[in-house]
Amino acid sequence: MPADTLLTFSLLSFLAWRSKAQFTSSRNFYPAAYPLAVRSPYLNAWIQSPKDTTTFESWPYHWDDKNIMGVAGFVRVDGKSFGWMGDTSSENQTSLVSTEVTPTRSKFTILAGRVQLNVTFLSPIEPSNWVLQSLPFTYISIEVATTDGSPHNVQVYFDTSAEWVSGDRSKLARWTTTVSDGTAYHQATLFQQSSMSEINNVAEDSTMYFGMASSSSSSWQTGADAAIRQQFIRDGTLNNTMDISFRAIKDYFVVFAHAVDLGNITKSSSPTVWSLGLVRDPVITFSAGVNSHARSPYFLTHFSTVDDAVKFFIKDYKNAVKRADELDFKIMKDASVISSNYADLVAFGARQTMAGIDITVPRGTDGKWNMSDVKAFMKDTGTSQRINPVEGLFSAFPAFLYLNSSLGGLLLDPLLEFQAYVGNRQFSAPDLGSYPRATGNTSNANNTALESTGNMLVMALAHAQLSGDGTLVSRYYDLLKGWTDYLSAHTLHPQNQHSADGLDRSDQSNLAIKGIIGIAAMAKISKALNRESDYQTYSAKASNLSARWTKLATSGDHITSVYGDSQSRPLVYNLYADVLLRTNVVDSSIYSQQTRFYKTLTTTAQAFGLPYDDIAQEAQDFAKAPWTIFTAGTVTQNETQGRLSYHLPS
Repeated sequence: MPADTLLTFSLLSFLAWRSKAQFTSSRNFYPAAYPLAVRSPYLNAWIQSPKDTTTFESWPYHWDDKNIMGVAGFVRVDGKSFGWMGDTSSENQTSLVSTEVTPTRSKFTILAGRVQLNVTFLSPIEPSNWVLQSLPFTYISIEVATTDGSPHNVQVYFDTSAEWVSGDRSKLARWTTTVSDGTAYHQATLFQQSSMSEINNVAEDSTMYFGMASSSSSSWQTGADAAIRQQFIRDGTLNNTMDISFRAIKDYFVVFAHAVDLGNITKSSSPTVWSLGLVRDPVITFSAGVNSHARSPYFLTHFSTVDDAVKFFIKDYKNAVKRADELDFKIMKDASVISSNYADLVAFGARQTMAGIDITVPRGTDGKWNMSDVKAFMKDTGTSQRINPVEGLFSAFPAFLYLNSSLGGLLLDPLLEFQAYVGNRQFSAPDLGSYPRATGNTSNANNTALESTGNMLVMALAHAQLSGDGTLVSRYYDLLKGWTDYLSAHTLHPQNQHSADGLDRSDQSNLAIKGIIGIAAMAKISKALNRESDYQTYSAKASNLSARWTKLATSGDHITSVYGDSQSRPLVYNLYADVLLRTNVVDSSIYSQQTRFYKTLTTTAQAFGLPYDDIAQEAQDFAKAPWTIFTAGTVTQNETQGRLSYHLPS
């Protein structure tokens, strides 16, 4: 078993190794779409990769690929205009030369006439600072250099639209522009916001901010899209005026624009930087017991107003870049030890993982922030509206542990608090309700009981181990103990149970071992809290069940999907929890056996990787990145681990 394996980055993810290997840059790769502004559950915009051309000629879209999130970028070179972002095909064509994706950035090298543009979308990941991490803002920067060595007259432009604030573009919007303290920023929202609601996956209670540092060479303007863009194309500057004809979003689409005149240059002396954000307050309501309360984004505990936060973010660009450089280097160094394919997946998925969460805090009865009650909530973006879905949280949990293990505690806390108040639950609930209303899941359906309960016990111990903070396991010990008793009685022979993949066969080996590892996790929790009797009971129970499981689940040279079905071949990814927690409840011979078996399978693996299971047709046809990576973390041979990571689905 690889003793130096530390963690796995979930669905989007990576193994972090204790290694002194040198970092080498990952190769470029070309996904179906590139992340642009990916910073929070609702600030989540992408752009499709060019297909038959080498330039972007489409609008960015919300993550669901249904809602246009209007932005447009132009550059004027010696009076000739080129469109470099958005549906600007009517202008002179640019050429996309190269792309690069890092954990925090998407970078595009674009040729426009005789200049080269280096365009970067930076969505910061700030795991060590909850104020910075909870800021729902992203940066767009552009650097310019001439390709012929001669100076050229250059102006750059970028705009956004009110499409960001509603999924119903017939709704009325209003806006304003603020020029203050060396900054200029636009602000747009709906005339009548609908709190805690969304249309077509877009929040109906958000305010968009779009700004930059102001200077004598910068200008701004708001107005109808065609008019404002033609203004820049014609003159290379804007009029510093605001359209006050508030109207429906789609009625002569209003845009919020900033432009900068770079003058005659061979190379820009510093990047031109724009800042884009989408703020909601409150971000979620949470119920534990009888009462529900609204919770605000954590960054407001540090700033008196949102405007102060906007100004700070605009001015903090250089520091943000430095922090992003350091984090990108660390993550990619760790991931590249496995393979370049692996590093690509990590780079592509890091922002998605962190953008799914809101770090929140409520106000107390005195009106002050209750700093003792910080909680995080994850939206199951792209799959459902569920809040803190336990199986999704489980797949992403190693990412949070790697970046900052305290984040794991913030995400577990509301799940545990809600269920402690509900009471009389033998097993864990699967989620906290539908985003952004965390009213809890009180359904008594138990077909996800083993999956959710095993996951919760594993995550509770993992958080305590990695953070050194035993507060949650101590506070909710009785709740965890009751769940463990449920697993002890039901996990060996799962009946009428759904796995995280939706498989529902009886006697699923992979599901059974998760519950057994959950029991072993509770034994470790009991020991750490000096509950010696419980430790002895659960330790013995886990050992006994593991021995019986081994006999039931093993057929010839591998673990089967279902007891007794020797032809079934799963990725037994749930063994990863045993490795991560060091519960050692599964005999080392099983890991050696599975390593040999996976080595054989990888020799004939399809390009998308090994199927996560084969007991159902839908499972045979799909590979899943988190389960492939979790499985790689359980093998005992570097070559086989490398093969698994090489065949990661993309």
